[in-house]
Amino acid sequence: ESGLPIFDLMLLGVGPDGHVASLFPHRSTLDLKTDSWVLPVENSPKPPPERITMSLPVINASKDIVFFAIGESKAEVVQRTLEVQALPGSLPAQLVKSQGRVRWLLDVMSAQFLDIAEWDNPKAWPRSQVPKA
Repeated sequence: ESGLPIFDLMLLGVGPDGHVASLFPHRSTLDLKTDSWVLPVENSPKPPPERITMSLPVINASKDIVFFAIGESKAEVVQRTLEVQALPGSLPAQLVKSQGRVRWLLDVMSAQFLDIAEWDNPKAWPRSQVPKA
């Protein structure tokens, strides 16, 4: 219908700033209404400075999406992405919405700040602050 390619499975990582697939915070490449499948990335905050990436509409057209986050260095961004309501564009990982399921594969260290016991409590959402480590 949309003319976008539909991937059965999209595997993604998440950067410490919440970027996914070279879609960095507060950049024009986060446009959900773009018709482009692939976008140029210039002046990337992480090497290499020039690259290409899939657009959010292409990522979001995927049937299923799996995020991988491993290690203590990912703990804060995992917690912020899954439990804190961020300002629009500040956490690109929060803009990923699959046509099917979005799953996260985490190790103990990357999941250490999650408060899973509160996930069934509707009064706990949305959060607006990151817990102190």
